[in-house]
Amino acid sequence: METTPASPREQLQAAIHRFQGGDRSGGLAACRALVEANPGDGEGHYALALMLLQSGDLTGGVAELDRLLSTGPERADALASRGAARLRLGQIEGAASDLDNALRHNPELADAWLALATLHRRSQDWDACIRVLRDATQALPAHAGIQSNLAALLAEHGDANEAVSLLEPALAQSPAHHALRYNMGTALHRLGRFEEARDHLQRAVALAPDFGPAWHNLGNTLVDLGDVTEGFAAYDQAHKIRRKPGAHSSSDRTFTLTSRTKLEHDAEQLRHLRAKDVLPATFDDAVNLYEGTLEALETPPADTHMVPLPAATRAAITPLYNRLIHRDPGAALDGPAVSPHFDGAAAEQQYRDHAPGIAWGDGLLTPEALAALRRFCLNSTIWYEFRYDNGYLGAFQEEGFSCPLLLQIAEELRAAMPNVVGPHTLRKTWAFKYDSRLSGIRMHADAAAVNVNFWLTPDEANLDPEGGGLVVWDVEAPLDWDFAHYNRDTPAVRAFLDESGARAITVPHRQNRAVLFNSDLFHETGALSFKPGYENRRINVTMLFGRRGDEADA
Repeated sequence: METTPASPREQLQAAIHRFQGGDRSGGLAACRALVEANPGDGEGHYALALMLLQSGDLTGGVAELDRLLSTGPERADALASRGAARLRLGQIEGAASDLDNALRHNPELADAWLALATLHRRSQDWDACIRVLRDATQALPAHAGIQSNLAALLAEHGDANEAVSLLEPALAQSPAHHALRYNMGTALHRLGRFEEARDHLQRAVALAPDFGPAWHNLGNTLVDLGDVTEGFAAYDQAHKIRRKPGAHSSSDRTFTLTSRTKLEHDAEQLRHLRAKDVLPATFDDAVNLYEGTLEALETPPADTHMVPLPAATRAAITPLYNRLIHRDPGAALDGPAVSPHFDGAAAEQQYRDHAPGIAWGDGLLTPEALAALRRFCLNSTIWYEFRYDNGYLGAFQEEGFSCPLLLQIAEELRAAMPNVVGPHTLRKTWAFKYDSRLSGIRMHADAAAVNVNFWLTPDEANLDPEGGGLVVWDVEAPLDWDFAHYNRDTPAVRAFLDESGARAITVPHRQNRAVLFNSDLFHETGALSFKPGYENRRINVTMLFGRRGDEADA
């Protein structure tokens, strides 16, 4: 009995079934053979393109779509697929053109709407992103994914009240949907409804324990509620998820970009950890890898110090780069962390005498606390933030700078200065670590009631005993200035200070010296001149207490 040969359409379906069933190479080869035998088969070309894209061959998939679209009519599905692939390749203009054309032909392509929204999200054009998703809801009013994406965007960057109204019916229908819970918690947090936000975010992390953004926003919410210890514990969960070594690659710039000063610091830190036997000998190869990456680093463009990780070492370094390789416990001490000899009353009196509020004093921490916190900063691979063009690195409470010792210091500071710091809970803490050759933080103010800043690096590392510290101006930022104004518009700040007749107060660097000041005062890092070497890097710790506009002196 003769068997009727399978038609080309049946062979194509078999190849697709084979690919989707797990035999990707076999399905891809079968589809390619069919396309070669039937070059005019548009469906075959499209199936081959999708297989290439799903296999990670974005360039090959786009080339196949180019061939398909150049020889036939403008297919909306092919345009949408090419636009999404071009977006992943960073070809923004081509992606936008393809996606717009696809939706002009067929406005019911949900994936095209979502890809177009992602395009605007990447450039942080939140208004355009929201506009795209509103248009998408008009075309596809019943599409849950589009509704959820719109609500998520409104929760963080738009009308949070509208986000709540969109999310309430969705949650009533799907109460165990962790992303909806997360979005609702985020929206309620923006509205200042912190208890409700906490409840939704706690449900979100219970439903999806590995969902890092929910842990992060739960940390924010708990800190806003004054529950700093639990807030830091939530941050730690988010941090461990996001920075786990060997985790899947991410498009986040802190994993894909680098700088010379960042790599130099990380190589120095790994050598330091090896010398202290904190890391095993297997990390000698990692030190060599970092040094090889430095040698292969591109020269950055004139307008940025950040460049992509070099192709020569990218695959090898990615599992380690900007990951949590080691974190010192930073345990709380059995005894005091703030020295009993630190004169908090004198600091408060100086703060009042130097209106609108600045004071400084030496010997803040006990020798045990100073040594422990310095060890935490030297040994913990938590210096993830390197966006600053002056070359310094940042560590923040949301990603590792949140140890029990810091919480102990914060509470003891409130007790030591009950009238200035005491009325306020800790809201933010961070540290910066500097390269000996480069300048520090530019002039800015902070969104809090009171700043406490202190230095950990030994005095002998500082080559200028009268500098290396902090410069504070004695005039407050206007309350109607927003964060961007008093943090980024340096010319406007300098003009304001000149017009106000502000006086600059210079506090030189000293190890274990604390500077206490009204957070509305503009300040900047003093001129730096420190010895080279990892342990000589200047490290400052900043703690922000209370909210901007709160009374700093009870």
